[in-house]
Amino acid sequence: MITHCNDKFLEIISASRKDVIGFNMATSIRDEKMRDAVKAVLSRKPGHYEGKYCTVISGKVIFIKADYNPNISEEGTLLGGIGIFEDITRRKEAEDAWKLDEYRLETLLQLNQMTDRSMQKIVDFAREEAVRLTQSQVGYIAFVNEDESVLTMHSWSQAAMLECKIRDKPIVYTLKTTGLWGEALRQRKPIITNDYNVPNPLKKGYPKDHMKLTRHMNIPVFDGERVVAVAGVGNKDEEYDESDVRQLTLLMEGMWRIIQRKQSEEALQKYANELSEVNKELEKVNDDLKSLDVMKNEFLSNISHELKTPLVSIKGYVELVFDGSLGTLNEQQKKAVNIVLRNSERLRRLIESLLFISGLESRAIQYHIEKVRIAEIIDNVVNDVNLQIEDKGLLIENNVPENLPLINGDKARLSDMLTNLVDNAIKFTPSEGRIILNAYEEEDDLHIEVKDTGIGIPKELIPNLFQRFYQVDASIKRRYGGTGVGLYICKNIVEAHKGNIWIESEEEKGTTVHIRLPR
Repeated sequence: MITHCNDKFLEIISASRKDVIGFNMATSIRDEKMRDAVKAVLSRKPGHYEGKYCTVISGKVIFIKADYNPNISEEGTLLGGIGIFEDITRRKEAEDAWKLDEYRLETLLQLNQMTDRSMQKIVDFAREEAVRLTQSQVGYIAFVNEDESVLTMHSWSQAAMLECKIRDKPIVYTLKTTGLWGEALRQRKPIITNDYNVPNPLKKGYPKDHMKLTRHMNIPVFDGERVVAVAGVGNKDEEYDESDVRQLTLLMEGMWRIIQRKQSEEALQKYANELSEVNKELEKVNDDLKSLDVMKNEFLSNISHELKTPLVSIKGYVELVFDGSLGTLNEQQKKAVNIVLRNSERLRRLIESLLFISGLESRAIQYHIEKVRIAEIIDNVVNDVNLQIEDKGLLIENNVPENLPLINGDKARLSDMLTNLVDNAIKFTPSEGRIILNAYEEEDDLHIEVKDTGIGIPKELIPNLFQRFYQVDASIKRRYGGTGVGLYICKNIVEAHKGNIWIESEEEKGTTVHIRLPR
């Protein structure tokens, strides 16, 4: 029996100390798995329980984790046991929410793969998944006419059809004569009714042989400003809440997008079938272009990863050759290896750029924010580009003081951003030119400047520079190279750090890139 407990234990099970002290855990616990965990201690073994538990003492239902260990004296006598309890309700709720989101994403993926199915099958699938996502027993989907005055019942769940004994079930409902379930359309927002038996003036009553409802929730499905459908679920064991609204809304929005896409595809197919043989050939070309677009996206993602792995080995071995670890080189050999080393670094940056662009498109870019020193990052960038600076005969001035305030940032991403900017400055600055790096405090920000004495940019073209794949003109690309994604990447990184970036430039005099990052 329990002889001691702390206040936290009492708080977890919502009981008083007088109710707990003296409680016989071995004989009074009803939950079989919890009883087995306690009895393990009597056999001098540790016991563990994790799950939904109803405490005998207070009747409180809670998600709990309990670990029991026997207390054995030095002589080997069993003195009792020690139990450590943890309320894992929040963790369990978070896990359940995560699983629901994961399940919904899987459902949307399946929906995306159903474009060859009929509209009825798509809607039926979405309806049954809505029932499961919200842990309901019944569900339905009704479509709304153009002026939002009539609802046409398109799909009832299988469970509802089994329970409902109405003959000649109505399919079309006017909004004026529709009761509580029409409120989602009238009010244009989700409606939750967690006690359907409570009298409500909006109810029209049950038709004879209609299935009974205990709880009900429905939502409007929008296409722009217009409501195109109403989706509902009912008879969940527990109360509906905002999480259920979210799951149902996101699922139905996904379903409607698939329906729209399917309708568009069907319309295009019908049109294509009416075209001549020449247009059939155009359709084939169009399909090829679609395939190429998919292949392009897959190529950007897959080949970038495939290239990155061997490049690490190539760069590593070239560095070993360059520094003489694998044998002494003459000057001509060293110069050749230096070119390979410099270009392998250039290739690495290109691959990183492609991976970043691919990550942006799939929203897979993650930032690891910590407190960082911008001076340290800039020092590392300068060291990394030193070979390029020397090869081109440029002078670089690093005027960044060491005692600048810390900022919250992703060290690797900020380094990529500054490397892109310095690399641009090197590329567009003629031999014997200068590159100047400044950083200073400005109000609540750190202001960073990357200046060069390069070719400059026409003022009217500056607003376009942060667009993806933008080049000032074709001759620039031919002469200096580049993919046109560097500044686009820089802008994304700066904005992810809640900062801003802009450019000042004058032709034949040089360019200054300004970055402001919050301290």
